[in-house]
Amino acid sequence: MTARTPDITLPEVVTYDGLPSGAHSLRVKRPDVAFQRLQTFLEACIEPVSLPSWTLEIRQGGPPAPTAQLTELATGILGGPRYKAQTHTEWNVPPGSVNEALDALVGSDAVTTHGRSLAALTYSAPVRLIDPDTHAPYPDITPDAFGRFAVDGYGRILGESGIRATLGNATSSLSLWLNLPADERLSSGARHLQDHLPFRLSAKHWRLWRPNRSADSYRSNKIPSPVHDHV
Repeated sequence: MTARTPDITLPEVVTYDGLPSGAHSLRVKRPDVAFQRLQTFLEACIEPVSLPSWTLEIRQGGPPAPTAQLTELATGILGGPRYKAQTHTEWNVPPGSVNEALDALVGSDAVTTHGRSLAALTYSAPVRLIDPDTHAPYPDITPDAFGRFAVDGYGRILGESGIRATLGNATSSLSLWLNLPADERLSSGARHLQDHLPFRLSAKHWRLWRPNRSADSYRSNKIPSPVHDHV
């Protein structure tokens, strides 16, 4: 067996893990305002790896009349649902129908018996983060650069960031899985993200990933936040 040579050892990377349990509130009730906050972040900080997916979900357990009205609107815009269960009904939303679906949410403030949004649009996408100094994605932060190391069983891998935004008719949130370079670019990259988000990134969710001794896997440890926030 040929030993791994030192010149191809895996590099280090820093991650921010706010997905899924650490979702951040977008701090607005109107889904159209939440959508604009999401767009501001996307335009300044990310480049999609592939086309994002949009889905519309209407939950059970809400007032009958608003539920029926939203379902009728969704069916008129999107056709039949892709999935129907006892807890919710879900539609795929083509990119060209996102604004119409968003308008349907804006017209309702109904919530379920548990206080959750009766309806919500969800945006999901694998992304690459933009280097604020070059205005292009970090060229060395890719899945292949880190051996496509699987962080968990949910599909997250080192080198590929991901975002999931839920725009509800009552509350909206943003989940983040971010990969940043573990070098002198880290501080400016983290600050760039913070400057375009409507919430404060947690100081507890940052980790440095280093290759193990055999350079064929990774281990991680928590690090202080690279966002130098003195507020």
